[in-house]
Amino acid sequence: MKINNTTNLEAIKAYGTNAAERPHPTREAGEKNHNTISIQDKIHISSKVKMFQDIRQAALDAPDIRAEKVEDARQKISSGIYRPDYMVIADKLLSHNISAKI
Repeated sequence: MKINNTTNLEAIKAYGTNAAERPHPTREAGEKNHNTISIQDKIHISSKVKMFQDIRQAALDAPDIRAEKVEDARQKISSGIYRPDYMVIADKLLSHNISAKI
């Protein structure tokens, strides 16, 4: 296949900056006025995408720190009753898929 540097003026016109609005000549002979046809893109979002958008928005709206969990841990540590399970912590840290362990 050979591609050369020739330019096709019709192709350039078709994909020019005004491709969305092209002049459309009127049907009456002799008139110089042109009507424009507006071309609009349409998008269809599936229900799964909408669900993911809702989940993402809920995650963004959630606070970064859950104050009640922090306060509960703080009280347990200060009273001496907090005993972390080091095996569970190590398992989560060394897991290949951390999200599956959380």
